[in-house]
Amino acid sequence: MLLFLSTLFFALATTVWALLAARILQGFSTAIVHTIGYTLLTEVVGKEHLGKAMGYTNMALSTGLLIGPVLGGLLYEYCGYFQVFLPAFGLIAIELMLRCMMVEKEKKHPVPVIPASPQLPATAGQPSYSSSTESDLLLSHTPKPTVRRVSAYGALLKSPRFVVAITSLFVLNSIANGFDSTLAPYAQDAFDMRPSRVAVLFLALAIPMLLAPLSGWLADHYGPRLPTLAGLAVGIPSLSSLALISQTSTTPLLKMVTVLAFVGLAFALAMGPLGVDAILAVHEIEEQSEPDAFGAKGLLAQAIGLQNTTIAGGGLLGPLYA
Repeated sequence: MLLFLSTLFFALATTVWALLAARILQGFSTAIVHTIGYTLLTEVVGKEHLGKAMGYTNMALSTGLLIGPVLGGLLYEYCGYFQVFLPAFGLIAIELMLRCMMVEKEKKHPVPVIPASPQLPATAGQPSYSSSTESDLLLSHTPKPTVRRVSAYGALLKSPRFVVAITSLFVLNSIANGFDSTLAPYAQDAFDMRPSRVAVLFLALAIPMLLAPLSGWLADHYGPRLPTLAGLAVGIPSLSSLALISQTSTTPLLKMVTVLAFVGLAFALAMGPLGVDAILAVHEIEEQSEPDAFGAKGLLAQAIGLQNTTIAGGGLLGPLYA
């Protein structure tokens, strides 16, 4: 509901400060939706299919980022300003309906079973009884042991595996968002490219994300390390090759499209498995801790919230230093 209201506020805003406030509210509501959405996704699919699910999710996000500006531009040119927001309102309404129809899975904690004791023989004038009856009576008056609660964020930040995963996501996301602020101005200034050709560059960067489910499948079957290393092995030389394309280069558009396609492939290979590795680190922490040490809901929501915060930090810092 907050996402709907903030989007409506943005559509009706007429001053710069109102637009800024609306964007802040949109970012706040989007952070909540992302955290809850990824948490529910992880709980529903389980560890066995987590990589594939993350791959499809990243593919859907990239497709939305690819189609959204094109659709918005067409609606603005042929229909008007407010009509640009109508698809967003429709998608938010569909999301609310789907959320109301969804049934959440509850965590089931194992109940300790007390083995039955043999029945004691009855004596004259006394009924027979078992020792389990006495133990049940004693247990009913025994106070439950208190579980020592552990700081969720402290446990997460003490895990090298989790910290490395979210730091890598921060770096990759900052690089990806850096292209948003530098690619178009550089292509227009250095090569005098028309907007249509600049759009081709962004398509080359985004289309490889369609391979994200394949990367997730690799993470499910061979672990997240293999596709992550493959993505980094592709991304490092590809990013370095961008520096070789200068104003004196021949066919700069073809060269930039080729190199950016490999950069997009690197993002598709690495980003999903890194998210999977962070979630697996969370399960590892929970398995090594006492039951209910992080509360009834566990550690997953805090971990995904911290992961999304790190990704958002990369999205904020990337365009600034680029």
